[in-house]
Amino acid sequence: MNIDNTLLRKIAIILGKLTIAGIFTLVIFSIYLDAKVRKTFEGQRWQVPVQVYGQLQTLQLGEPLNLVEIAEKLSLNGYQKVNFVTRTGQFAQSAEKINIFQRPFEFMDSSHLAQQLSITVVNNNIVALSRDKKAVNSIQLEPQLLARIVPDNKEDRVLVSLEEVPSDLIDTLLLIEDRDFYHHHGVSPVGIIRALFKNISAGRTVQGGSTLTQQLAKNMFLSRDRTITRKVQEALMAVILELRYSKDQILEAYLNEVYLGQNGAHGVYGFGLAAQFYFDRKIDQLTPAQIALLIAQVKGPSYYDPWRHPKRALERRDLILRLMFEQNSLTLVEFEQGAESALSIRANRRLAKNKYPAYLDLVKSELNQHLSSFTQKSGIKVFTGFSHRSQQLLEKTVTEQLVVLERQLQQTDLEAAMVVTDIASAEIRAVVGGRESGYAGFNRAINAKRHIGSLIKPAIYATALNKYSQYNLATILSDKAITLKSDTGKKWQPKNYDGKYRGQVSLIEALIHSLNVPTINLGMSVGLDPIATTIKDLGYQNKIAMRPSVLLGALSMSPIEINQLYLAIANKGYAQESHAITKILSADNEVLWQVGETGKQRISAESAYLVDYALGQVTKVGTARSLTWRLNSKDIAGKTGTSNDLRDSWFIGYDAKHLVTTWLGKDNNLTTGLTGSSGALPLFADFMKKQGVVNKIEQTPAGVEPTLFEIKTGNAVTEDCANTVVYPAVSKGISISSSCLQVKEDNRSWLEKLFGN
Repeated sequence: MNIDNTLLRKIAIILGKLTIAGIFTLVIFSIYLDAKVRKTFEGQRWQVPVQVYGQLQTLQLGEPLNLVEIAEKLSLNGYQKVNFVTRTGQFAQSAEKINIFQRPFEFMDSSHLAQQLSITVVNNNIVALSRDKKAVNSIQLEPQLLARIVPDNKEDRVLVSLEEVPSDLIDTLLLIEDRDFYHHHGVSPVGIIRALFKNISAGRTVQGGSTLTQQLAKNMFLSRDRTITRKVQEALMAVILELRYSKDQILEAYLNEVYLGQNGAHGVYGFGLAAQFYFDRKIDQLTPAQIALLIAQVKGPSYYDPWRHPKRALERRDLILRLMFEQNSLTLVEFEQGAESALSIRANRRLAKNKYPAYLDLVKSELNQHLSSFTQKSGIKVFTGFSHRSQQLLEKTVTEQLVVLERQLQQTDLEAAMVVTDIASAEIRAVVGGRESGYAGFNRAINAKRHIGSLIKPAIYATALNKYSQYNLATILSDKAITLKSDTGKKWQPKNYDGKYRGQVSLIEALIHSLNVPTINLGMSVGLDPIATTIKDLGYQNKIAMRPSVLLGALSMSPIEINQLYLAIANKGYAQESHAITKILSADNEVLWQVGETGKQRISAESAYLVDYALGQVTKVGTARSLTWRLNSKDIAGKTGTSNDLRDSWFIGYDAKHLVTTWLGKDNNLTTGLTGSSGALPLFADFMKKQGVVNKIEQTPAGVEPTLFEIKTGNAVTEDCANTVVYPAVSKGISISSSCLQVKEDNRSWLEKLFGN
């Protein structure tokens, strides 16, 4: 008997120690789990995609507008065209008017509630604007969501707050998944027993015993392994969540965390994105039948996939609709309408891929300069200068014109890149990186470094014209055969494109007709180092190994880089760095970064004006003179560029609003058989014709005046001299010559001479 008591005592002691050790281990493990839960739940819970928005459009009375373009933009932004607008996300259009029930949104410097907008247009001009039936002078349209840049973990979601979610969805979700949610403390023994009973009765698993909080713990913190250890952790974490956070916080987290489908390689998480994925609607626009189908996906997005298994999905949806009716969430009429309705899912199960990969490449590149990768995954909103209209027209131009050129040349492998930039703001409106629209491959606009040919010449001439006491548009340059030697003694004999020499030409003629030899002579006279400085001042920041061949464009740049150099010339010498992103907001709409006043006077206003004047003449009488008939003599400026052996065809042109850079060539760097005027220029002209040209307005800077020059000498002379021409010139750099080669003949009659006429 004593032996038995002793044994029992030892067993009791051992069990007691094991119990204490177990409790201690459980406490330590719970502390560890608590720290893990808090770190995730109170920190950045999810890696949320970057939302990229297009240009903010402000419409004002009196400005030109095409209602068809506005309707197209609204449709692209998820608005539904109806006969009469009754709720947000709808618009109605007639011949001269469009009514919009604009969704609430927050962006930039303001927050907009849902509002009804009206736009009346007569003869393509806005004659009336109203906001909530009150006349106004201007309105802002909701910017277009261009893309969602999904993080590395492939989880895509749209975060929603509890207030945004329809009450029917919340009530039904709790009814189906966890009807005791507001009464248990993370784990529900009643729910487990109820599920066990129903599963035994059905002979299969028809209901789970996990609470909604347990599901959240599993999805947010744990793997999907079906082990006892994981179930224990799940239960402990559920209890910790319930102790630490309110029911509403847990419910909101669940609504954003639950897995509801698969969009290609990206998982669809949360009801916010699921509403878009299945129905192309925002969560507050769902019908009862759509809500029921979404909740059906919680049980098994693969099993109840409405595209692959529509019968299963329909049966599950109707079951949930019946439960909603039985719980008085639906009237009999609503239940019957829902049960009789089709699934109403999108025709294509794949959410639209990013349509504008070339532009988004630019956005991603800039984003990496402004924010850390960690911050980029916090649900930020990125606003850009993107113009959908310019992008569509640009893509159409490339697609159509390359086919025409290839037919003419009997070739099949031409490629192109184009960039459209707003001159005043330096915002990049559109980018094409290749002939295939929407192809996320090699982006030639950003990454193709090609010889720029004669596009470099304006930088050379700007450098010279900045020395206004030595050079002006009438300055005479030598155009005779020359031979230059390199440091190694190698000879170089540059020639004009046509192989001819003119003896001497004026500075402006050399630029207008893109003559190589006079440009070499001017560049060598001005100096290579000052020219390199001008190129850097204009915005090219890479190191330049200056040698004479650079004066003819033996320098490789991407279309984006050379586009930057022309911004200042097109904007009176002043320019910012060209950019896609204008502002970045946090998920809470706090400004994380925005474009500042970073522009500067890159070259003098006087030299910029003189170069601009010459480039205007290029499009009238120079290498781009075909634009006079291609664009009906519109007032524009531009420069052609061609690299050796016709490998690269370039044209950069601009009107009063936009700078457009065009490159055309082959990826294998073989000849195209095209010059800048026969290849890239037709693409530029086609795009400008489609978009509409805004004529340049001449604004002469102070200190620049029309001046009379003698053609042969380039001297500033009086009106008494013959064979003269008028060019703008910096007045303080001009010295009027008292003599000239030939005096103007006096052809007046004796009577006119007598009376001084």
